[in-house]
Amino acid sequence: MNSITGSTLFIATALASACATDAADQTSTGGGKADGSTTALTFAADYTQSLKGSLLAGDAVDVSYALDRLTECKTESGGMDEYGVTGYAQFDDAAPVAFAVSRLSNGKAVPVTASVELPASASHVALWFSISDTSGCVAYDSNQSANYTYDLDRHGLGATIVFDANGTPTQTGAIHAGDQVVVHYAPERLSTCAGETAGHPSYGISGAYSVDGGASHAITVERTEGTDLVAADPVITAPHGRDLALWFSTSDVWGCHDYDSQGGANYHFTIE
Repeated sequence: MNSITGSTLFIATALASACATDAADQTSTGGGKADGSTTALTFAADYTQSLKGSLLAGDAVDVSYALDRLTECKTESGGMDEYGVTGYAQFDDAAPVAFAVSRLSNGKAVPVTASVELPASASHVALWFSISDTSGCVAYDSNQSANYTYDLDRHGLGATIVFDANGTPTQTGAIHAGDQVVVHYAPERLSTCAGETAGHPSYGISGAYSVDGGASHAITVERTEGTDLVAADPVITAPHGRDLALWFSTSDVWGCHDYDSQGGANYHFTIE
């Protein structure tokens, strides 16, 4: 279990999840299986785990969790359950992502299957689960704090270019013509126009690339996840050429505009 899971923020997320009522050129974000099958990861009541299919970077996995695996904190009042169960996925060293694996139905906590996106830039994932109730009780299913860890299949993905929240971008692996190149862009890096309306982002970030100074091509570098803007990890098929240039821009609904383009010079990477 990562220490961050004990924070008040994640406990609040778990309760919110449980108490829900019934109810120009664009480059691919990568992943996807040709046969259209769904990858499924099941955490069964007998404390076993099973994986159907392959965990492909850039794809998604359906996570099913048996609520009987956690026996503590199952508070109820007047015959109504007052607890919920939340899952967490941490990709490499990134901040954990929370997702609901339970909801309330007629006052009872029931399991739900969560679809979890697997970033194209990631190589590993660690998963764990927590239960929390309205009295503040919290308990974990975290493989005795070791978490449930899996390697991701990068299925032919080549170099990864990472634009972290701050600093110079980093490149993992060489870029060759025809390679699938993953671009990871942290939304926090370009926050000048960051704002929200009614709890939802009121701004966006877009990216673009060109090869050897040629035509520019748009890429989708972020997506909305709940009320947050997160990296979309688009995949570029590197064309023939010598120089791959990347730049980014942001704007909001009130007319704010800003750029991340290395002072107008753009970011340049060598195609070998």
